[in-house]
Amino acid sequence: MPREKPSYRDNLEMIVSRFPDKTLLTVTDVAQFCGVSRAVAKKLFSFDAPKNYISVAKLAREMS
Repeated sequence: MPREKPSYRDNLEMIVSRFPDKTLLTVTDVAQFCGVSRAVAKKLFSFDAPKNYISVAKLAREMS
């Protein structure tokens, strides 16, 4: 079983503290959280098509 990266828990904690009631985030949520444009957020992270959502856990994993 693969081990999680050391920064995964820290990233997860930051995201959950910013979005405590959400499990799925939009492109706009992620762009504002990361301080980038929507276009850059779409390029950096793999959002699920066609609704362009990403789970909090997946975002934390991809940020690690």
